[in-house]
Amino acid sequence: MLAPVLSKVDVKHLQAVVQIAAGLALNAFPAIFIAVFARVAPIDHQGQLAVSLTIGTYVAQLLSAFVVESRLATPEADHDISMPWWMALLSLGSGVLLIVSPTVPAPVITLLGVLGLSSGLLMARTIGVVQGRWRLEAVAAVILVAGCLSALLLAVHDNPHCVRVLAAGAMLAVLCRFWPRPAHRESGMPPDLRRAAWVTGETASVGIVQPILTSFILVVLGPAASVGFRVVSTISGVLEPVLAYGRVRQLAHGHKGEVAHVALIFAAGVGAIVVAAYLGLWSLIFGPAWSHSLVPALVIACLWKATMLFSTVPFAALRRVGHTAKVFWLRAASTALYVVLGLSFLYIFHTATAVFLSFVITEVIMFLPYHFAARKAAPDYHSIFERKKSRDDSESETV
Repeated sequence: MLAPVLSKVDVKHLQAVVQIAAGLALNAFPAIFIAVFARVAPIDHQGQLAVSLTIGTYVAQLLSAFVVESRLATPEADHDISMPWWMALLSLGSGVLLIVSPTVPAPVITLLGVLGLSSGLLMARTIGVVQGRWRLEAVAAVILVAGCLSALLLAVHDNPHCVRVLAAGAMLAVLCRFWPRPAHRESGMPPDLRRAAWVTGETASVGIVQPILTSFILVVLGPAASVGFRVVSTISGVLEPVLAYGRVRQLAHGHKGEVAHVALIFAAGVGAIVVAAYLGLWSLIFGPAWSHSLVPALVIACLWKATMLFSTVPFAALRRVGHTAKVFWLRAASTALYVVLGLSFLYIFHTATAVFLSFVITEVIMFLPYHFAARKAAPDYHSIFERKKSRDDSESETV
């Protein structure tokens, strides 16, 4: 009788681990792109790639918010979603564009290629988490990682096909998630355009921070600093799939004890990042783009990601009950604070490390409005504290 229960629990934990590990593979694409360009492209092209990757990630977040997250923010909508055909076509076109281009494509080609592939990878990943298709996610992750490692190996040996192999691996990872197709064709249009506008708008307001600051760092500190900032963002982004998994699961299913699992996996991820830096793994991967001067920035960036865990639960609680307008204004305020503090720290301290420190301060400040708004407007979130208060009262009466 106990065995089936334990087996079910083990499978649930396995699915969570596989889904998060598959998300880590998503972060391999920008990381290896930087590593490849560090070996085959001049420094000015590397700086342009850093900005292109940031813009590509930004557009990917907007499209994923419009198609997937807006549906999750509509309680009465059907959450059974598949990748739209036009997203698969965009990813295919972007991959082909990079494959037929020279080893170091023109900046506009690089931007278009990164934009389409990043969007396809993120949307396919988000849909996979919502649907719980962990086996398919594992297959897609293996394909992507194989393509990335092959591209890096070719770049180390100055092979001109390195970018082409990287693009092909990302393209195949997107397309393998496109099947099996459901009986109905998914257009990608959200069921509630008003909520979709709020959700996409809030994502746009938050996501604009990185493109703005990366561009300013490129102008103020030069391409090397811009690449370094992007390298640190990419490495600390290894933790982003953990945050994204927790956020999407919270949006889709609410609080079901997964927060503790996410926190434990997150802590393990931070430990792995620090150990990798100590062992020289980042220098091996990124080559000339990595230097030990980036270690303090990396530690602060990991702390920044950790502070984001605190606001994830109240944010998801508000979004889940449909308070999209409230979340929009909270995230707009967060964006304004990110940009103001980020630019202030950049000009005052003249270092990219200070920008990451400003991110930590912003997250700590912004947790409070998220917390109080969720306690007031989200019954599920409020009930967590009511149960805790009841337990404390019971313990006090017992004593």
